[in-house]
Amino acid sequence: MVVVGAGFSGLAAALALKRAGAGVRVLEARDRVGGRVLTRWLPDGTQLDLGAQWIGPTQDRVRALVTRYGLATFPSAAHGTPTVLWDGRRYAEPPAPTGAVLALLDAYAQGVDPAAPWAAARAEAWDRRTVADWLARAAPDPVTARYLGRQLAGGLLAAAPAEISMLQLLFYLRSGGGSAMLLAMAGGAQQDRLVGGPGVLADALAAALGPDTVRCGAPVHAIVQDRTGVTVRTDDEVVTAGAVVVAVAPALAGRIRYDPPLPALRDGLNQRMPMGSAVKVHAVYPEPFWRADGRSGVATCADGPVTETVDNGTPGSARGVLTAFSYGAEATALRRLSPPARREALLDALVAIVGPAAGRPDEVVEYDWSADPWTRGCFCGALTVGAWRAYGPELRRPVGRVHWAGTETATRWAGYLDGAIEAGERAAAEVLDTTDQLSLK
Repeated sequence: MVVVGAGFSGLAAALALKRAGAGVRVLEARDRVGGRVLTRWLPDGTQLDLGAQWIGPTQDRVRALVTRYGLATFPSAAHGTPTVLWDGRRYAEPPAPTGAVLALLDAYAQGVDPAAPWAAARAEAWDRRTVADWLARAAPDPVTARYLGRQLAGGLLAAAPAEISMLQLLFYLRSGGGSAMLLAMAGGAQQDRLVGGPGVLADALAAALGPDTVRCGAPVHAIVQDRTGVTVRTDDEVVTAGAVVVAVAPALAGRIRYDPPLPALRDGLNQRMPMGSAVKVHAVYPEPFWRADGRSGVATCADGPVTETVDNGTPGSARGVLTAFSYGAEATALRRLSPPARREALLDALVAIVGPAAGRPDEVVEYDWSADPWTRGCFCGALTVGAWRAYGPELRRPVGRVHWAGTETATRWAGYLDGAIEAGERAAAEVLDTTDQLSLK
């Protein structure tokens, strides 16, 4: 079997196939495994996770793998009081009306089956209404609507609220266990981090596959299939197999040439699932000075270029790391600035959150996944307005001997490492259920 992509979904698929006795070849375009995770180390050993970094409660698959390979986690830094910047004022938590709106969204999400969002009783109406439009009507005032739009469409899907349908948001809420679970640090999706970064888990998964199973630096350009099997082509290799699992985001899967061409509906889905737009920036200081002021470093903002921040310090380093996130339209605006102007805008935003010392970092490290040619955005892909109803049923449906994985295809914890693992294991099970494909190793 061939697996395209050595992110967590591709590695999970390959391991499931190998355990079943199938021969497996994993082809990865990057020069490393792990996909949308990447850790950079400062000379003093400070760990900076540039991509996906958190695991939380109920993410059972990723936690099981952490235990299996003897890896360690540590809790996200939690010192002091969080900050909410709200229409020029500072609060320790969002004003009460936000809770009522979130509760209504969670109630709606209960009516969405994450395996078939298009079948929900109100799917047609929810899929044609944007989150921005719904919030403008449901929120009690424009500031609440703006704040929640930034936290939900931005913080969860790295998009502008005008770009995301209600059905997309409700699917995501249901997939991740509700707004409280998705938005929280302790007790939520941002609770824990991996010692050494999540890349150490990806390396362990690749090592478990055995030598020569994963080939990096091998972008797949074409997949040809007929009644006897598939042929997968890279720049300098041709691999034949009984089936192929494409474990990359739909936006990237659509750039592969297929022969015969993909059905119109599947190709249409690929075109309508763009990657999110996020800018993640680490400001590094001699110490986490905000803790002495009683602030946690965790902040959410109703306005400005930064939507949220976290204290990203690690137990093994005395240095302070304040990590800022910008999404959607704000991220696009930052990209249009020169590097010095972008740095100035980001530091001004951090000063407004934790005080003047934020304007004097030792260094600023940013990574823009939208500029990564083998990712083209983060956190994940999201279907455009109206696309769930029209194209959603194609998301996991195999095309002959081509099967689809990737966190976008998960039904539980979609968009997260846990969802990526679920999707890989599900795609492998599909292949194994097709005995003639298994026989062609």
